[in-house]
Amino acid sequence: MSPSRPPIRPAAERNIASYAVDLAAALGARAAFTLTGGMAMYLNRAVSTHPGLTAVYNQHEQACAAAAEGYAKATDYRGAGLAVVTAGPGVTNTITSLCSAYGDSAPVIVLAGQVKTADIDAFGTRTHGNQEVRSRELISPCVKRFTRLTAAGFREELVETFAEAFAGRPGPVFVEIPLDVQNVVLDYAPDDIEAAVVAIRARIAAQVGPADLAALTEALTWLLGAERPLVYIGNGCRLAQVEAAARGFIEAHGLPAVVSWVSIDQLPTEHPLNFGAPGGMAPLSANQILYRADRVLFLGARLDLGTTAFQRQDFGAQAERVMIDIDPSELAKFEGMPGTRGVRADLKALPAAVAATRGQSKAMAADWLAWCEARRVEYAADERRRLTVDSLNIYGVAQRLSAWSPGKVFAPTSSGWAIEAFFRFFAPREDARIFFGASLGAMGLGLPQALGASFGTDKQVICVEADGGLMLNLQELATLAHYAPKGFVLFVLNNDGYGSIHASQIRHFGAAGGASRDSGVFIPDYGKVAPAFGLRYLRIDSLEALDALLPTLDADAAPVFVDLMIDATESRGPSVKTVISPDGKLSSTPLSDIQW
Repeated sequence: MSPSRPPIRPAAERNIASYAVDLAAALGARAAFTLTGGMAMYLNRAVSTHPGLTAVYNQHEQACAAAAEGYAKATDYRGAGLAVVTAGPGVTNTITSLCSAYGDSAPVIVLAGQVKTADIDAFGTRTHGNQEVRSRELISPCVKRFTRLTAAGFREELVETFAEAFAGRPGPVFVEIPLDVQNVVLDYAPDDIEAAVVAIRARIAAQVGPADLAALTEALTWLLGAERPLVYIGNGCRLAQVEAAARGFIEAHGLPAVVSWVSIDQLPTEHPLNFGAPGGMAPLSANQILYRADRVLFLGARLDLGTTAFQRQDFGAQAERVMIDIDPSELAKFEGMPGTRGVRADLKALPAAVAATRGQSKAMAADWLAWCEARRVEYAADERRRLTVDSLNIYGVAQRLSAWSPGKVFAPTSSGWAIEAFFRFFAPREDARIFFGASLGAMGLGLPQALGASFGTDKQVICVEADGGLMLNLQELATLAHYAPKGFVLFVLNNDGYGSIHASQIRHFGAAGGASRDSGVFIPDYGKVAPAFGLRYLRIDSLEALDALLPTLDADAAPVFVDLMIDATESRGPSVKTVISPDGKLSSTPLSDIQW
């Protein structure tokens, strides 16, 4: 959280709405992603008159909340992503993006309008106030905390709610402010906002204690006693802001490490101790190493069913496994599994635990690291041989963007072939950052998340979307063109449809429906669409053309739309296969048996 001193507003404009906006800004929000509405009029005014905030007017509330998620991720979860929406449809339109931020633990603050307190339904009618919905019931499952402000207790409610966005496992919070509460005149000064920030920080810091240090020190010591140790670095390390400590631990002891998909940038690909991301779509070498280790320490990794190919109990189960997580619900998934122990601890204590184990001896076998390296080299050569082609495919695109990645932030799409293939093959270099909506995998969130990221970082932001996914938030091309973040590049992986769905349907049913132009999905000519929004458009049909383009994409230039006309189908590399038994039951091939 990087505080910014709130403005001294005119007395007539100091009200509860402006207080909430000023406090969110003091928690690191440099932009507010919003769409104006009558039930949020005082919130809208507070945003537009705050000199330290850029008011970004999106074209849809789904994009507002998605942009706030992208902003928070671009700050490495250290700053609050702020969205401001109106009541009713403004609230309901945020739900998909809130579910994405909730699953991905992004500290997002949503300030939402509501009808006057007296007009809120108390009778159980289907519809009562103007644009009123049952927001508490709809939103509560999608956020860490839902709060409806009252004039009497708003200060403490805001402190508790905003602290919840960052405390423990971070996540989105939702503050609903009825119209009559928004405009309650309030006498406050910058010092009052700073005092609230201090109170929020105190609530967050109070969660870390000596027990966390003891538990983490014991877990690190346990791992050092292994002959074939392996560290699995999850996104919890970034959420706890201990990426450097995790890296320092493996480097101090020379331990091999693997990463989750959403953590592939915590260690650059060229790091000698980084052996990739094991899972259902992964290099053979990463899975081979996972299934050869005798002790695996999982640091803040929730091991979702997509990562483990619905085989969580089998994910490195030949080894002793210790799972470190702050969320007891995540640890509950592993209860009763043989050789597996869950440890609830806050990874914020990891730096002290690493320091406590500095200088300790390790029992690692002399040939373990060499064996891991041999598997990596062997697989990398095989992958290049199998997937290098002359045509424009996602593998070739990912290889080139990887080499071009240092110092840039990538926000790719969240679902389909474009993520399954691109993220699978993207290899971030040092000082590159990449994230996507991993937990929900919602189509269409790539562009608004990337737009949010462009306001949360000074680095060049690159969006890698799919042609089908872009259609779900096509209106945000207007936002991109209007605010024109410097250096922004929108790469669209264009295969004229839903490549992943098409391949799956053909594989299972021998025919496709609603997945391509021939089967009912029409994707327009982006060469006509992009200029209609005032965007520079480039069509790329070959790897040679892409090679020539990349050096010309200046970090200070206006945004550009790059249409990559990729192969309709290509290999995603080794992956699990879905098996359908004669009685129709679905199962996956074992992770340990993944082949090309």
